[in-house]
Amino acid sequence: MTEDAGTLADLLGFEERIAGPLRQRVRKLAERWPLPGGKLRESAVDQVVDRVRERLSPRLYRVLAAAWRHHPACMEFCDPVKYPPTEVNTVELADHKVEWACEPAVEVIADGLNAAGAGRLASLAFEVEVVANIRAGVVTIQDARFMKMEAMDLVLAAQLRVESFTVVDIQVPVRLPMAIRFGENGEPICPPEPAAEAPSAAPTQIHVPAIANTGAVQGSGARG
Repeated sequence: MTEDAGTLADLLGFEERIAGPLRQRVRKLAERWPLPGGKLRESAVDQVVDRVRERLSPRLYRVLAAAWRHHPACMEFCDPVKYPPTEVNTVELADHKVEWACEPAVEVIADGLNAAGAGRLASLAFEVEVVANIRAGVVTIQDARFMKMEAMDLVLAAQLRVESFTVVDIQVPVRLPMAIRFGENGEPICPPEPAAEAPSAAPTQIHVPAIANTGAVQGSGARG
């Protein structure tokens, strides 16, 4: 039976290994934010952690396929004459590494802190690096597509930094299903030519609620 190995967050054990130290570090940074303590500040911290978790959402098979499709041994299978679409081939994997990284940025916005209606409390720059150390495995290829991988022996290493501070540096031996499918239709080895590169995405923004002063006289401005 083939299965889906899950996302990078799943395999790294985000909740067990990453969320705690990440939340602790963001809480430390949040001490400088002009917010009242308690639930409002904690809500902002939780939202930042959620945004980082979302950036670890790529599925393992997509990360591996994105790297393998550039390897000459895999690119050969793009030749439909040499490898007809009905032909099924297997490739045994040697020891190697696949690297994946992203640099999420999160802006924390508080409504009602200035005349424009919102104020930026912080702009946090994160660096996430994941290395898949592959020690064994067999990949099935058909019609210039990665179809499934079997007997995969894998260790994931991950580093997470915020503002150059190392929050997490871990290695996780991963127990995978015996066979993992590359989605319903496989992953193409020879994708179409990419479109022109889009501009870098703007930082993710999270908003904390407007800060209300329950004792304010009508017309007076609330301050945090």
